[in-house]
Amino acid sequence: MKINIKTSETDSFIRKSAIVQLVKWRFEVYFQFPLHVKNDLIDTADPFLYSLLFILMKEGGNVYVDIPTTESAARNIAIFSRLWSIWKPKLYKPIIICSEIVKDKLNPSDKIITAFSGGLDASYTAFKYKHKLDPLFQLNLDKALMIFGADIPLEDKDSFLLAYESAKKMTDDLGIELIAVETNIRKHIPVWSYAFGSVIAGCLSFFAKNYGYGAASDSSILNYRTPWGMNPITDQLFATPAFKFISDGWEHSRTDRAAIIKDWKTGIENLRVCWQNEDKSKNCGHCEKCIRTKLNFKVVGVDHMSSMPSDITISEFCNDNLVKSAEGILFYKEIYTYAMKHHTLDNAWSTALKDQIYRWECLIDHKKDQKFSIEILKKIISRFFKFLKH
Repeated sequence: MKINIKTSETDSFIRKSAIVQLVKWRFEVYFQFPLHVKNDLIDTADPFLYSLLFILMKEGGNVYVDIPTTESAARNIAIFSRLWSIWKPKLYKPIIICSEIVKDKLNPSDKIITAFSGGLDASYTAFKYKHKLDPLFQLNLDKALMIFGADIPLEDKDSFLLAYESAKKMTDDLGIELIAVETNIRKHIPVWSYAFGSVIAGCLSFFAKNYGYGAASDSSILNYRTPWGMNPITDQLFATPAFKFISDGWEHSRTDRAAIIKDWKTGIENLRVCWQNEDKSKNCGHCEKCIRTKLNFKVVGVDHMSSMPSDITISEFCNDNLVKSAEGILFYKEIYTYAMKHHTLDNAWSTALKDQIYRWECLIDHKKDQKFSIEILKKIISRFFKFLKH
């Protein structure tokens, strides 16, 4: 596999692109930044390799890049690919970086840049670091990065511009500059739920020249699972001596995060969590994630969210079809636990939530039993026909 990297500029933008040559596939991936951040961007291959990991691991083998890769990035990428080849051996294979390897440089900067989508998790991370609420990381946050081509497709530029405008109101209120980066990488990645973390880490690590840290939010350790696009096992492999990647928020549940930003008026007014709405710049208010988010804020004392079309009702979450997996139930169990601990729901709400969680668990167990029975029946039928053939 070969990767050729080039940089081009216009009056407004700087574009870093890579021609990726696989055995039977050749394509171009690009990352386009506003021109004024040019001096923040590094010139090594690290950001491209992070972003392309799940494409390169699909083929496996040696990777040749025409610009240098840092020593720690090359080593960590090899380890990362080994782990994923164990988790998903039918999908991914180990890779080795065979380009010029250069020594790592220490970066003493305490400046941090964070990924920012305008959602609850990203808002929590930006709010936390800007107000220095984490005693372990007293860092200086002055930039946030919003990725166009991630949750909002490149074909829907109008929605992105509207979403960016709302997100910018939030970052402006915090005194943070919001940078938009445009990329076409998602259309080349088959399983986005596995790859999104590496793409985010790649986009942030472009800023390793002047920023010592990059942060991105993910789920609480309460909902930890692998394989998943961000997890505490492989996230740490995106860190180098020059740029420490922080997978943020493992210590806080989604409801804890809502509690941290509940008094941030501008944040609540512009929060965007929905990915199912036809208009990707707004919350639909009735999908599972919108309902869950409204419930997150309900139990921390926010009954009305102006960023949502309607306020939460009991009937919205008392829906047997709302949650379809055991992992999904964990989010509601965490909400119920918070409410019981802090006494924030009255009896009608807490009883309804408890009963609905029980119903979801019963329904999912029933579906598992049905699936198990069908699989057994298939095996019996298969063995029967094999017997007839003999």
